[in-house]
Amino acid sequence: MANSFKYNGTDLATYGLSITSSNAHIISQIIPSIQLKDRAYSSGYQRPARPFNFNIAVIGTGVSDVITKLDNIKKTMVTETSNQLILDVITTRYFNAQLESFDGTFSAPTVWEGSVSFTCADPLGYSTTETSSDFNIDADPDTVIEAVGGTGLVNPVYTLVAGGTLSTITLKVENVTTDEELQWTGSLVDEDEIEIDVKHWTVKKNDTESMTISGEFPRLTHGANSIKVTAFGTTGTLNIKYRDTYL
Repeated sequence: MANSFKYNGTDLATYGLSITSSNAHIISQIIPSIQLKDRAYSSGYQRPARPFNFNIAVIGTGVSDVITKLDNIKKTMVTETSNQLILDVITTRYFNAQLESFDGTFSAPTVWEGSVSFTCADPLGYSTTETSSDFNIDADPDTVIEAVGGTGLVNPVYTLVAGGTLSTITLKVENVTTDEELQWTGSLVDEDEIEIDVKHWTVKKNDTESMTISGEFPRLTHGANSIKVTAFGTTGTLNIKYRDTYL
């Protein structure tokens, strides 16, 4: 496999592009602080957009062939939105990237050398494989264990399907491991569905927003997560869907 990358589903190695060096494994955080006389106090952290800078070479059979390859590369990479960037050396994860710059010059009639820079407004990498885990809720409360890979926090989608009539309940979904719990109040009948979308901070009942909620949306952390479901009876089901994330 060439040391290249795919962008928006297109393998740039097809156009003779190879990476000669990159900064693919950097990560940074902004730590805001309040300065007092003798010390400062952190007020949390922020993760800025992540830059990807590659030194590259594009090789062809001659000047005309290289120019054609460069045209195709630019046509692929210049987009109005972020798209998946997958490196040949890390094919199991992708980054949501958008082109910032593409620059270089001919070093020989058959070789163009330069650099390409992408910006990832979302600095995390994501597994190319989606995980979908199903559980029976057969106790009240019931706790299930979800083992998560990767290195970062995950924003999953929890889908609960009722196994009978549940009148005026306060449904609780808690990640005991992270101490985050969301509560939803309402009534359900058999096969009603509650979807908790952590990434978008929404709760839906049968595909319609139902935001009678309180608490925190429960994320997943890498490793074993204890997910506790309360007030959902003993005949329902839970599905947890997500992609492992990488710092």
